[in-house]
Amino acid sequence: MVFRSILLGIFFLLSACPFAQADNAPVAPADAKGKVLIVFIYDPHCQFTCDKVRPTVREVQSKYAKSVSYLEIDTGEDHAAQSKALAEKNGVLWFYNDNLKFVPVVGFFSPERKCIKYLTGPKTKGVYQAALERAMKAK
Repeated sequence: MVFRSILLGIFFLLSACPFAQADNAPVAPADAKGKVLIVFIYDPHCQFTCDKVRPTVREVQSKYAKSVSYLEIDTGEDHAAQSKALAEKNGVLWFYNDNLKFVPVVGFFSPERKCIKYLTGPKTKGVYQAALERAMKAK
């Protein structure tokens, strides 16, 4: 009985922690058609590593914002159905399914949604930029 109460207490605390919940549901880029796509797959519990990757990738993407779309997909259980639908809508469902357990992962896709490069874990800005430029040159 005491063990059960402790488990319930831990569950309550974890569910109340801001890091245990996603900020918001994933959103599809409105202008993804015909553009190179960067897909950042993360888990809401992956704070240190994912939070290190996100700003770097966003910075690289913003430099090329007119010709590149950016998509973040949450692998958390709370958004599983939405995330799958979002990945499918953007032609990257296989990438999402293959990388659920390897977050953070960043994929660089041609406008036809061919995966040109993907990177796991934190990398330097130059590595992300080189991968993006490679995807932009792909036919």
